[in-house]
Amino acid sequence: MVAPARQIATRVLHRVEHDDAWAAPTLDVELRRASLSRPDAALATQIVYGALRVLPALDAAIEHQAKRPVRVDAWTHAALIGGAFQLLHLGRVPSHAIVNDTVDLVREKRGKRVAGFANAILRRIAEVRPADPQPPSSLILPPWLDRALRDSIGADHTEALLRLDGDATSIDLRVRAEVDLGDVAASISAARSGASVNRTALSPRGLRVSGGGDLRELEAYAKGDFAVQEEGAQLVGMLLGALPGERVLDACAGRGGKTAQLVETVGANGLVVATDLHEHRLLQIPDELERLRLSASSLQHACVDWTVGPGKVRGEFDRVLVDAPCTGLGTLRRRPEILLRIGPHHAAQMGESQRLILEHAASLVRPGGTLVYAVCSPLREEGTGVVEQVRLPGFEFAKSLSSNLKSLPFGSGAPFDLGPWVPGSGPWADAYQVSVWVYVG
Repeated sequence: MVAPARQIATRVLHRVEHDDAWAAPTLDVELRRASLSRPDAALATQIVYGALRVLPALDAAIEHQAKRPVRVDAWTHAALIGGAFQLLHLGRVPSHAIVNDTVDLVREKRGKRVAGFANAILRRIAEVRPADPQPPSSLILPPWLDRALRDSIGADHTEALLRLDGDATSIDLRVRAEVDLGDVAASISAARSGASVNRTALSPRGLRVSGGGDLRELEAYAKGDFAVQEEGAQLVGMLLGALPGERVLDACAGRGGKTAQLVETVGANGLVVATDLHEHRLLQIPDELERLRLSASSLQHACVDWTVGPGKVRGEFDRVLVDAPCTGLGTLRRRPEILLRIGPHHAAQMGESQRLILEHAASLVRPGGTLVYAVCSPLREEGTGVVEQVRLPGFEFAKSLSSNLKSLPFGSGAPFDLGPWVPGSGPWADAYQVSVWVYVG
């Protein structure tokens, strides 16, 4: 009988590679369906994310033992990288259990011949298994991406971005303004005895939770006391500086994490217009507002392709946020499957689209209004490069921040960087580039 954690991990890894699925929601579905114990769920999670974070090294180890390039189907590949990760990086499980379970998973789907090949490879890896296997301390990247990151943000920042903290990945929460942070923290600690709950250093409404499991199962989540939102994303929304009663455009709203933040800020007398290229994302926003006990009367939404123009969006706005579609490389540690989806030319292609989106959205900023451009990518092509090429007549870089964000490394000119290198950021902080302009006419 194959251990459930290995079955689930292999299914998730297969779907990520074969179906371009995202690891987090796919793993969530599998874990809910199987109702695993917390230790088994933790093991499945560790295998999935661990294998994806060091995938180039695992593939190299497999090919080294095969003594030739390995070309297998996606299921066999998923089983092999899961097994190789456990052998090389998880010390508490005997080699024979890892090998036997992995071979059984391959045999069940692909038959005896392919299972025999998998058995031979894994047994050779087991022979060179470290005496004391340790979890990886850093992401392993394709050489082209490692070079691109170092050229964009330097060696020190690249190493900080790729570093893997030994503890469980933290989850950041944005607590609603009318709810006491201390009360929410206490309720999480009471419900999750092993969890670590702390206030975030940079976002005044943030909590950081480690080892708390799925926080969406908590009563405080059902009551709408908080939203799951990484601290950097919270800061991007705050940098817009929206005030009660203002008109705000969230040009690339996605599923509305920042939209909900802005609806709360502008209040009943304000208006947030959320747009996105994909309607199914926008349709999720009203349900999230209802959960957070926010009125949808302050929200309008529309499908817009901003690379072409503003579509049906009319009027001027006090604040315009362009949190542009990007490679998402700033989230690599949380979403390592991105490495399967991008190549050397994607950032430059995204940069051209980002420039067009920014120019068209900027046309709706009123005189004296604020424009914020953000990407969750540290690559120059998507940040500094876009800012250098964009045409924004009448705009000047902002020279100050809102009063509660003075600790950020903000200055006029090129985009400033948010990430794990910023003092006060958590060790799992995502990386953003942000620019802020004011329309002076």
